[in-house]
Amino acid sequence: MKKRLCSLVLALCLALSLVPGAAAAGPNPFWDVPASYWAHDAVTYVYENDLMNGVSSTHFSPGANTTRAQVVTVLHRMAGSPPGDWANPFWDVPASHWAHDAITWAWESGITGGVSSTHFGVDSPVTREQLAVFLYRYAQDRGYDTSARGDLSGFRDGGAVSAYATQAMAWAVGTGLISGVTSSTLSPQGSATRAQVATILSRFCQDVVPGGYVSPAHMIRNLEASNLSKKDTLVAMAQVLLDDGYAPAFVAGILGNILVEGDCGRFESSAYVSNPDAQPDYLRYLDENYDYREKYSYKLIYEGISVKEVYAMILELGPGGANGRGSCFGLGCLQWTSYERIKRLVENYLSVNGNSDSITLAQVQEAEGMTVSYELAHTYKSVYTTWQSENPDQNTAEAAFAAGVIVCVRYGVPVGYNTEDVQNTRGGLAEAVYNVMMGNS
Repeated sequence: MKKRLCSLVLALCLALSLVPGAAAAGPNPFWDVPASYWAHDAVTYVYENDLMNGVSSTHFSPGANTTRAQVVTVLHRMAGSPPGDWANPFWDVPASHWAHDAITWAWESGITGGVSSTHFGVDSPVTREQLAVFLYRYAQDRGYDTSARGDLSGFRDGGAVSAYATQAMAWAVGTGLISGVTSSTLSPQGSATRAQVATILSRFCQDVVPGGYVSPAHMIRNLEASNLSKKDTLVAMAQVLLDDGYAPAFVAGILGNILVEGDCGRFESSAYVSNPDAQPDYLRYLDENYDYREKYSYKLIYEGISVKEVYAMILELGPGGANGRGSCFGLGCLQWTSYERIKRLVENYLSVNGNSDSITLAQVQEAEGMTVSYELAHTYKSVYTTWQSENPDQNTAEAAFAAGVIVCVRYGVPVGYNTEDVQNTRGGLAEAVYNVMMGNS
């Protein structure tokens, strides 16, 4: 614990109005939601957190209905846009439908059924009891506390709640998500207006989601506004990894390691002249046979170095690597070295730059994000899945600390200094980055 506290000290010293669209930011711009409007704060919250946009750039249309497809799409986005594994059974949700992935995911997860066995009712207005059911089942799927229960008998129409929705509505009332359209009326089959949906969503995100909900786009804005070192690299990496559905706390684990690894596009430094005896065999071989120290050592690939020439050198070294060591040279934000990994990295460089001989920093950052994401989904998949299984509550700074450690131990693997102190320091950095992402520091 002492080491962990020390590392933390070190770290801290360092739709379509609901459909995915352009990221929203800042106080709401809607003329029909002035500061005096009863749902002003809720509309501002869902807008700032990219959950709901306006029907136009200046209007929110708070009294309009919200469709079932739109609500499910919001929940899908909150969950990180996970893929659906199978085809859904709904005739009105073909593969070409804009909400296909969200509805398929929600159906597979048991969050929603259809209005019939063959139809989802994509354009049907969502009712207040359906909204309660969607949120209740989503909370159960995410492992949130759903034990609260309210007394529906206190409402004149409490007995009108459908049997399938009774438990969810009691939970929504007990949690304070739904308080009735009047003090004595729930209106369970009434359509939920956009203002009502915004209000219920804002309460859900702040009172039910552990630690509160912060959208990926808002996390990116928080990183952009921070004074973290390597900020541009962190933003670029986070953008790719969050878009690919990795949990924010785990993304912070990657970023915490990147803070003390290399820079995007930077080659490993050669110490051949100053201390050749301490030089790794593979770098001595490269210095002697490829003039590595003069042409590449500590240089940035986007500053005039031929990407195609680097790729040709990697291919020439072959799977055995430099001097038969299997390594080529370190390159990039995580200092990839082994033949297969660095080959994939440079192939991603060539992919994003259109097979050009030159590359920009932005392209380097995108390619390195692609490389990390690919490895975590394939050759290093167990790093992520193990972290998930060991951290069932993934929306915490403690989970970010654990991510920083496991990334250090099993993915970044700083050769020669992968000590407990280093692991704890990187965990502390990950925790600090997570707090920045979530707006807690």
